[in-house]
This record gives sequence, structure tokens and C-alpha cells, in this order.
Amino acid sequence: MVARLRLLSALSALVTAVVVMWQANPTGQPLQVSATDLPMTNVTTSIKWPVIETTDPDPFNPCKEIPYDVVAGLGLAFTPPIPEDSLRCKYDAGNYQMAIEPIVWRTYEGTLPPEAVEIDIAGHRAAQYWIMKPTDWNNRWWITCMIAFDTSYGVLQQSIFYSPIYSNPDPDCMQTNLQRAHELIPHYVF
Repeated sequence: MVARLRLLSALSALVTAVVVMWQANPTGQPLQVSATDLPMTNVTTSIKWPVIETTDPDPFNPCKEIPYDVVAGLGLAFTPPIPEDSLRCKYDAGNYQMAIEPIVWRTYEGTLPPEAVEIDIAGHRAAQYWIMKPTDWNNRWWITCMIAFDTSYGVLQQSIFYSPIYSNPDPDCMQTNLQRAHELIPHYVF
């Protein structure tokens, strides 16, 4: 029964296609596409050579460009720096983690939440704010504070995050993040 229905639907589709084609071209003349009438040698484009890349996809790579001895001297090398997705680099201080990530596809203004507080860090425009997000298991929370820097390529985000269950002692997130920003800013690319 199912095979007969399939055969009937396929036959109906074929008949429908023939009727539609016949109505579109009742004279039976071969169809011509007018764009094929032009020779390809006369085609011009608006592309100019050489193509200049306007956005550097790798303006700053924190895992490669911040020296390890600087990171270790700040206590951020409990485990070695870990390159993550894109240009994000994760550092471990034992009782908290820190991530530094340049973002070329988002603007500074588009990054900031309404409660962000704008500040100046060593002459660079920045903003501080909090983020609360659940863990993968949805039964614990990570506490995250963020500093976003306005850069020529987009945004440079620096975040500290920790679990209040496992961190001993809990860091003063905003103050520690601000201190790390002052210490690391000589190594950042703006």
C-alpha cells in the first residue's frame, strides 16, 4: 500500500512539472537565458587589486604575546596558560581563573551592559561590570567580573571568574581584576 502511494505521488509530481513547463513555454521553443548571450571577456568587476585587508584577524594573542615570566610573577601560572577558542587565553591563579580575549567582531559600545561603569586605566578607555552565569551542571554559579577595553580593532576583554564553592579564599573580584589590568596593560595591544 505504501509503495503504491509513493509511486502515485511521484507520478503526480512528474505530471505537475510537465504541465508547469508547458504553461511557461507553450510554443515548445528552447528556453534561452539572456545572461549567457554576453561574452565573458567583457565582464568587469568593482574589485580593485591588490585587496587590502581592513581587519586584522589576529591583532593580539595574549597566550603568545604576554611573556610567561610576567604571568608567573603575577601568580597566574598555577597551571600553564591555556589557549582556548579564537584568541582567548585562560590563566589559573589557584583560587580563581582569568581570561584575556581580543574581539575584532564587536564594538566597545556594543559590549557594555547598561550597568557597566566606565573608567580610565593607564590612559585607556575601559569599563567594569559583573556577570553571573550558571555552570554546565546548572547547580552552581560562577562569579565573573569583567573589564572591557576600547581598542582600535574592537574590544579587549579581561575577566576573572571563580566558584564560591571551590575558591578558598574568594578573591575580591573587581579589585583584583583592576589590579591585574594595571599590571598587564604594558603588554596589551590597543
